[in-house]
Amino acid sequence: MLDRPNRVIAIDWSGRGGRDQSRYIWLAEVAGGSVRRLECGRSRLEVGHHLADLAQRDPSLVVGLDFAFSLPEWFLRKQKIASANEVWRFLADEDLFPLMKQLGLREWIKEPDWPFWNKSRPADLEPVMRFRRTELEVAVLGTQPKSVFQLVGAGQVGPGSLYGMQALDALSRAGFSIWPFDEPKFPLIIEIFPRTLTGAVVKSDGAARAHYLQRLSLDPETQNKAIASEDAFDALVSALAMDAQVDDLRALRAESEYGLEGKIWQGDHSIGRLA
Repeated sequence: MLDRPNRVIAIDWSGRGGRDQSRYIWLAEVAGGSVRRLECGRSRLEVGHHLADLAQRDPSLVVGLDFAFSLPEWFLRKQKIASANEVWRFLADEDLFPLMKQLGLREWIKEPDWPFWNKSRPADLEPVMRFRRTELEVAVLGTQPKSVFQLVGAGQVGPGSLYGMQALDALSRAGFSIWPFDEPKFPLIIEIFPRTLTGAVVKSDGAARAHYLQRLSLDPETQNKAIASEDAFDALVSALAMDAQVDDLRALRAESEYGLEGKIWQGDHSIGRLA
């Protein structure tokens, strides 16, 4: 079992391009039930550098990242990819497909190869093919993630996940253990899906966010940031849920059955039910 981490961090990620991304990527840090910070302003690349710097100074750290850590197994088998690390390396090199290598990831997203889609969903992509096992398991609980193959539309996670897997390649090389692929050690990264941690709340509604946050002991500045931004809300509540369930995080083990597709960490309960 891991020792108790000195702090946990949750990051609400973004697939947005250009300067916009730094406005939508929020980081929340919690230690011992206390919120140390809730902030935005970094690009995806800057977030990766920031985490690597934090881990170098104090590796007793658990980070939750809000994007898919891998792709459905059937697709990886088809591409003859044998591990998640290979997925991350292909994406870091922008070489998952020949056209991606030619155009670069950002341009490829506009006209992607099958089974990814940026217009209408491919008719031959069966429902079960769209998702990883862990996403189907989450759906059974009443929460439906989007397919990582979906690169367009409300709530899509595809671009952010592809960029996120690029970041995982760098963070893995920087010494992070990435669950469930690695045996957990500090510094540790887990995949989170904020909806499973917040419980029932209309997160797009500022008034609903405000009502939800009233149940938590927060300083006014932190509370106001989370009321004003759904992304800040997701990062904050996810970090609080991770901190509240730190014993579950300490007990994590590598899970070979999820060793290709990855697994969303859910813990035992959401902070919404605790509050």
